[in-house]
Parts: sequence; structure tokens; C-alpha cells
Amino acid sequence: MSQENVELVRRQNEAFNRGGDGWLEFYDPGAEVHIPPGGFEDHDLIYTGHEGIKRAAALWTENVSEYRWDLVKLIDAGDSVVGLYRFRSRMTESGAWLEPPLGAIFDLRDGKIVRLLTYFSWDEALKAAGLEE
Repeated sequence: MSQENVELVRRQNEAFNRGGDGWLEFYDPGAEVHIPPGGFEDHDLIYTGHEGIKRAAALWTENVSEYRWDLVKLIDAGDSVVGLYRFRSRMTESGAWLEPPLGAIFDLRDGKIVRLLTYFSWDEALKAAGLEE
């Protein structure tokens, strides 16, 4: 099942980068997205359900005119998949491009993403998943 999970996360990323809401079909209707402190607030942010997940995605994109999550590597972690990305984005006001590394742990069940944990570094994501790069 784990190779199927890796492929599902790959397809979800491709759908997200195409735009629109098609990427939401990869998430369970009750799925959660967790954003750690330090990015947008000084505490964890948790969003639930498809509408909550859309709000979480809007946090990443509200100050940029172009964006995409460029996949660097996916790692099979059993019922989870660890994703290492570069969040390539152009700032709306300055036009400057940013490419910070981002990590994610996708927990999957029955062919759907049920929880997404995001991290502001690859090391944090790998450590949280119990993996070493």
C-alpha cells in the first residue's frame, strides 16, 4: 500500500500546482492540516475539512502572485509519506522570488489523506517522521 500512498501524494501535488480545487479530492472530508508555530502565528494552527484545508492553503498564497510547491523528494514511511518541497513563490509587492524548503508528513487511510503536518524545514519534517536523511 505504501507505494500507492507515495503516488497519491505525488498526484495531489501535481493537482495543487495546476490550480483550482481538484487537489481537494485527495483529502478525506474530515482531514486535518496542521501548520506549526512561527509561520503565520505564534501557535499551532489546525484546519479541518475541505473548507478548512482551503483556508490553510490561502495562508500560503495570500501575499504572493505566483506559487507552487516544487517536489524535491517523497519518502515512503508506511502509512505516511514525507514530502520535501521548495515553496516557490513571487511576493506580490516586491516581485521577489522566494524558494524556502518546506517539509510535510501526509498520513493516509483508505486511499485518502487524513492529516497533513507541515514544517518550515526538511530537517524538522524528517525528525518528526523518525527518519534521518
